[in-house]
Amino acid sequence: MTFLLEPSLALAVGTVAAYWDWRWRRIPRWLTVPAAFCGLAAHAWLGGWWGAVAATMAGFGLGLLLLQLGAMGGGDVKLLAASGAILGLNLWAITIAIAFLIAGGTALVQLAMRGRLLFLMSDLGAIIRGWKEYGLHPHPDHNLATPGAVTAPFGVALGIGIACAVCLF
Repeated sequence: MTFLLEPSLALAVGTVAAYWDWRWRRIPRWLTVPAAFCGLAAHAWLGGWWGAVAATMAGFGLGLLLLQLGAMGGGDVKLLAASGAILGLNLWAITIAIAFLIAGGTALVQLAMRGRLLFLMSDLGAIIRGWKEYGLHPHPDHNLATPGAVTAPFGVALGIGIACAVCLF
């Protein structure tokens, strides 16, 4: 029965995080921090400790980079790390790929609905040029805090990614 521990925990955390992020646009610390500790403890007990640690660190590092660039919130960073702790490296990598595809698709739909799809390439070019000018800091015109920015709750995409990865792999 222990083989169900990690997938069950991942599905529970992913579902609660998706709901909170959809409803209130935040992911609570009371969910992510204990989930990370439980995931690491489960891997220490059942095996796969180093893969879980690597996925936790990769999730935290990727999340911090996106937070620094103004593309993600702090709750998303903690959720990326916690999902790595729960899923381990291989399943986490699949989850992240699915989640970013869903988030990208959501963004494209939102841009199309707002009539901004034609400006996508120039906006991406401005962001890339901004990295040279501003370094690893949010672009002043293209980040989550920009009024009218196209945003979507990443916790929802990650929750769906967790469900898909756990159920399919």
